[in-house]
Amino acid sequence: MECAEADCERPAAVELHIPWAANRLVCAPHGRVLGQREGVVVEALPDSGKYLLEDERD
Repeated sequence: MECAEADCERPAAVELHIPWAANRLVCAPHGRVLGQREGVVVEALPDSGKYLLEDERD
């Protein structure tokens, strides 16, 4: 499953629980940024460990 953010083709690694909108499945980088908003809870998806630790410098 791909990230729900526009123009992102990375695999979804986390689910964002957003109180004011529908929950979204997003990649690790988007999860890190969007998860900093107040009230948002980030939950790792099962078997997403390799995507959570991806190295963007390659």
